[in-house]
Amino acid sequence: MDTDSIIQIIAIIILLVMSAFFSSAETAYMTVNKIKIRSLVGKGNKRAAIVDKIINNSSKMLSTILIGNNIVNLSASTILTTLVIHLFGNYATGIATGIMTILVLIFGEISPKNAATVHADKIALAYAPVINLLMYLFTPIIFIVDKLSGGVLRLLKIDPNNNKKAITEEELRTFVEVSHEDGVIESDEKQIINNLFDFGDTQAKDVMIPRIDMTTAAVDSDYNQIISLFRDTQYTRLPIYEESADNIIGILNIKDIILSQSEETFCIKNIMREPFFTYEHKNVSELFKEMQRGSHSIAIVLDEYGSAAGMITTEDLLEEIVGEIRDEYDKDETEPFVKLADNVYRVSASYKLDDINDAIGTNLHSDENDSIGGYIIEQLDRFPKRGDRLKTGNIEFIIEHATKARIVSIIMKIKQS
Repeated sequence: MDTDSIIQIIAIIILLVMSAFFSSAETAYMTVNKIKIRSLVGKGNKRAAIVDKIINNSSKMLSTILIGNNIVNLSASTILTTLVIHLFGNYATGIATGIMTILVLIFGEISPKNAATVHADKIALAYAPVINLLMYLFTPIIFIVDKLSGGVLRLLKIDPNNNKKAITEEELRTFVEVSHEDGVIESDEKQIINNLFDFGDTQAKDVMIPRIDMTTAAVDSDYNQIISLFRDTQYTRLPIYEESADNIIGILNIKDIILSQSEETFCIKNIMREPFFTYEHKNVSELFKEMQRGSHSIAIVLDEYGSAAGMITTEDLLEEIVGEIRDEYDKDETEPFVKLADNVYRVSASYKLDDINDAIGTNLHSDENDSIGGYIIEQLDRFPKRGDRLKTGNIEFIIEHATKARIVSIIMKIKQS
């Protein structure tokens, strides 16, 4: 074998290595962990900054890699064909094509791409300076190629600029679920993340304390009545109404009583604060921001007629995200949903239908009511008393406790088919 043949073999090996480089680069930059890269950028990693720049210009990056890969593959094929003809004659051209195809597939495509799939982040960081330089050097060629390919796409009525990829909420939820299954995030973390997604879709009426469950005080209450109410409820703030609980005119803070008033000169109107109002269909994410900006701890929820429908505290909103928040005064609170036996549950009348469905897989639905108590009243078409029963499908509801004005608790029995 002469010197020229040896040089050609060395050139083919180098070109195959370059083909492997471009193929692995393509896979690495298309599958690199963008979150990890941006985290490294935040830590001052210079190569990560280059990678971030490259993947943010993915069209140019892909064109650079494909142009480079085609150049080296065509060059390797040409040199190998020349070498085979020189060694074996013209009849061996087909053999050269077959050999080159196998070499490119194994060493220039399959092996490097498999390796890049496993080590995408490492390869992307290692290749970053070279790919960035090639993107700069190939700019004139890429410009021409992009114009030509853009023209072809427009002839096919395809918009080449319509390449925005938005991650949907459902995809993010799936990502969280997979991360949880892989042990990356804990169950509590998964629940909080999902609660955050739900938070943006929740309305005030889904979170509020219904008016019937609100503790309020009349504006003409005297000092002893107010102090007694604060002592009994252990609340720090009370909504104040005039004439009826439909008409909330202020919020009374116990601190204002302690700091500003004596018993002899006590007058609620002089110390109560202006209430913050919202409406039933207000998005709770927006409501939370408004309450933060205005330093409001309580929001009075109004119905379509301007009457008080309920109230929301900042604690209620936070509990939608992180779950139940309890302090030393909450230890005796009754759980709103308790399993008593197999397929038997005690449910607070104010418990949401959606929460019941999520907990035990039922399909309770109402266009008019969000709570189980309202649902039962709707189905019965009357106000129930203790012991009344309602059967819907395979579920039986029994009124466990009710007053003249409201349902307090319900027993749910589910019959298995």
